Amino acid sequence: MTGDRLEGKTVLVTGASSGIGRETALRFAESGATVVAVARRAELLEELASVSRAAVFPVPGDLADPEFVDGLAADRDVDVLVNAAGCTAHAPFLEADPALWERAWRLNVHALMCLTQAVARRMARRRSGHIINVSSVLARQVYPFTLAYAATKHATAAITRGLRVELAEYGIRVTEVAPGLVDTGLMDQVEHPEVRQAYAARRKERIPAGEVARAIVFAAGAAPGTVPELVTLNPHAQL
Repeated sequence: MTGDRLEGKTVLVTGASSGIGRETALRFAESGATVVAVARRAELLEELASVSRAAVFPVPGDLADPEFVDGLAADRDVDVLVNAAGCTAHAPFLEADPALWERAWRLNVHALMCLTQAVARRMARRRSGHIINVSSVLARQVYPFTLAYAATKHATAAITRGLRVELAEYGIRVTEVAPGLVDTGLMDQVEHPEVRQAYAARRKERIPAGEVARAIVFAAGAAPGTVPELVTLNPHAQL
């Protein structure tokens, strides 16, 4: 039934070049949606489009660029927006580079808000749409080395709740998907040796990115009048 509801829909997925975003784009395409796949790495988006047997349109660009964001929203009506782009900022607080904090905040929070505002304005005029924000279990917890990243995900959770309150009258649904440890390359961004060593020593099971994507597509395919407000996924052994 989920696939029937997504047939012919236009879905914009950010962070689509790898990890959760890539798997999400593929699963929406398999469900019959037209997918606008957004990320900075053009070659990976082209590869994504080539392996998909359905309509995936690569749109490379930087979400921190206001002109790029405006163009994304101005050119098309979007039925489902999936904000999956993100970057880490893991480091011991006393040794962290504030430039990493700023980069994470700009992408994980500011860029998310700007794109969502631009897309939601068109949704509001049509009085329909669905916004799905990918946060993290760190939207409600803070572990060692995660302070700055967790702050961005706490903000994402607050943004999601606020959007749900403000946009309900326009028929726009808003969902937060909060995964735990996911088997993606996100942690490859970490440069601090102590953090890299700590995460390399962790032997805990990780969620396949495809399972998070499946939850996102499930939420998007919920029956009209139903809002999956928060979907949390954890490895079975993660407490």
